[in-house]
Amino acid sequence: MLARTYKNLIPDSHLHRNLERLLRKSGGEVSVQQICAEILLLPRVEPELARALVAELTAADCRLRLTSQDSVAWVEPSPEEIWQQRKDFLVLDVETTDGGHRAQRIIELGVCRLTDGRISNEWATLVNPQRPLAPWIRNLTGITEAMLAAAPRFEDIAERLLTELEDAILVAHHARFDVAVLNGELSRWLGWRLNNRYLCTVELARHFLPGMENHRLETLSRALALHHDRPHRAGSDARATAELFQHLTAIAGERFAAYLRPRPPNRNRCRQIVETQVAPIS
Repeated sequence: MLARTYKNLIPDSHLHRNLERLLRKSGGEVSVQQICAEILLLPRVEPELARALVAELTAADCRLRLTSQDSVAWVEPSPEEIWQQRKDFLVLDVETTDGGHRAQRIIELGVCRLTDGRISNEWATLVNPQRPLAPWIRNLTGITEAMLAAAPRFEDIAERLLTELEDAILVAHHARFDVAVLNGELSRWLGWRLNNRYLCTVELARHFLPGMENHRLETLSRALALHHDRPHRAGSDARATAELFQHLTAIAGERFAAYLRPRPPNRNRCRQIVETQVAPIS
């Protein structure tokens, strides 16, 4: 288990996922009675018990607050506020066992930290997935089961990674994939997932580099003379993505708040500050 609490982790369970979907559908605020009826499947609950049950469900999720009006409100900062408060960017890349299946596991992780626009730290490691690789992944990456046999498991490198990305905005090429894979590993191990905002360099490149042949990392690396000596290896891919992000930042002048993902539910209605915060239920 973890040696300390990380402020960028949120609970990951079917109940929490369903509650998040309900909040997004409802614009960022839902009554405790509706949560009991639709999420906990308890349609007839006394108000005091409903409040206690929902308080327990939401207690560990830093994005949610129980209000004095017996509702749950989404209270995290807006993307614009997060962008104003940004510190470092953590560029990452993962290689996986099969590249597509839901049960995929990480076999290699690459990380580049950008501080004040410069690469301040980078590292990569193989990761033992404790399962076989798809043949096409062996051919694509050159990574074999023999190479992975002595590699650390995800649990062995997770705290180093969590410490690196705790206060960072994440950046990746096809970021939704990389973040989903990381969340899958964290959920299997801990029952938690990341709450970091992230930027996708594919999305940014399509907007700010519209004349390219395509927006694959290898194509962009050749066109922009980025360092990318080992395509489909996590360390090289992370380094190339970091340099691509530097290039995009130079073009766009850091106007990336609108591209931060995931977006809060209906940000025009999403409550940013809870006017009245009720004392915890004993």
